[in-house]
Amino acid sequence: WFKAAAEQGLPEAQFNLGLLYYEGQGVRQDYNEAFYWYKAAAEQGDAKAQNSLGDCYFWGKGVKQDYDEAFRWYKAAAEQGYEVAQYNLGICYYYGQGVKQDYDEAFRWYKTAAEQGYAYAQCNLGYCYENGQGVKQDYKEAFRWYKAAAEQGLPKAQFNLGECYYYGKGVKQDYNEAFRWFKAAA
Repeated sequence: WFKAAAEQGLPEAQFNLGLLYYEGQGVRQDYNEAFYWYKAAAEQGDAKAQNSLGDCYFWGKGVKQDYDEAFRWYKAAAEQGYEVAQYNLGICYYYGQGVKQDYDEAFRWYKTAAEQGYAYAQCNLGYCYENGQGVKQDYKEAFRWYKAAAEQGLPKAQFNLGECYYYGKGVKQDYNEAFRWFKAAA
């Protein structure tokens, strides 16, 4: 049914069909087909498809790896408010992939996605605060954002939160809490 709707030009169906091909659910995994359907939906302005098309370019799945194109599609989706794309755009700025490295811009996009509750962005925002990248170093803010992501079950954030407790960064040192969060991450 997705294919029938996708062939009629419905962007949501095109995105869903692309996702099925990308993940190999109900069909043989085929990154070329995924790319084709993501692109069809992305060109119609579907933010999730734009982000997924960015992923294809970023990782070289179904198309030659191209950070510039990945950045372009992530930006299109991020500007529509899609938090996953905002996070991905932050990654591009942080590492200078498809754009000049800019910690200030990375921080801005991580924060935008983090405020929408996206755990990966919350964790990276905590990292920016911890290391003073794109923002003044602030261990309390790092702790706050690590905690938000850790409570959603993100292992990387749970580990980072454990370190905050272990070393007393942004919170009173507490080995029992450190152990609890390290164990959760493990």
